[in-house]
Amino acid sequence: MPPETSDTRLVLALVDDLPTGLTLNAGALLGMSLGRMFPDVVGHDVTDASGVVHPGISTRTLPVLKASTERLAHLTGKARATPGVTAVDVTDTAQRARTYDDYARRLADAPTETHRVLGLALHGPDAAIRSLTGDLPLYR
Repeated sequence: MPPETSDTRLVLALVDDLPTGLTLNAGALLGMSLGRMFPDVVGHDVTDASGVVHPGISTRTLPVLKASTERLAHLTGKARATPGVTAVDVTDTAQRARTYDDYARRLADAPTETHRVLGLALHGPDAAIRSLTGDLPLYR
């Protein structure tokens, strides 16, 4: 993985038509993947004035954007083809599977275009990420 610098950017893009719980689940799954892939973006543990330790959170701004299903599918393909950009997706397959093995099997049994992208995490050069996502609104 490339080192984290101020010239890199992280964003999440989530589909705009899911129930709140499924949207939050997709975002949480993407956050876990980003933390695993780019451990430098997770800060050190911090102790508050009462002595309670708070585990590290992201040291980077992480905008959460929204997009239609069609736009998110197009963005996923375009991001995967952009040099230097890492694209991590969460599909409806993940939310239907009961175990990780079930998820892996379901992905293996069906081609990419049959999996509905529910969320996408992007990491890469600031200019490339802004070019890919600059027209997407913030998820509010």
